[in-house]
Amino acid sequence: MNRIVGLLLVMVIGWTIAGAAHQPVGDTAMQAFWDKFKAAVTKGDKQAVFAMSQLPIEMGYGQSRLRTQAQFTKKYNYIFAGEVNAVKCFETAKPQVDKGKTKEFFVTCPFAQNGGGDEPFVYTFKLTQSGWRFVSFENINE
Repeated sequence: MNRIVGLLLVMVIGWTIAGAAHQPVGDTAMQAFWDKFKAAVTKGDKQAVFAMSQLPIEMGYGQSRLRTQAQFTKKYNYIFAGEVNAVKCFETAKPQVDKGKTKEFFVTCPFAQNGGGDEPFVYTFKLTQSGWRFVSFENINE
């Protein structure tokens, strides 16, 4: 009887470890980062948002990469409050992970004017040696 209980215990522990190994990388850390990033954007805290970013920040087709904090500050409203209302969008946006890219997630948002339909604005985040960071903003319609 003790042998059966011991075998079952070993199997349960093995399944638990195996299951944990297949969890998305940084799942809890990713959500904690997203909550912190979203709060900083909601407050309009440019310095906090920049601190959670990694240079250069890709800006999509026809836009120059942001290579300095000054460039980031200058483009902040374009990224978060131009054609997109990131504050409103981030209230309900859910991070999405591409299959095969467990060290990257993205959030999509619609145009500020129509508030629905297409979601052409994509915010991309990557897991770096320094933790999760904002790395790209793109309007996929351009």
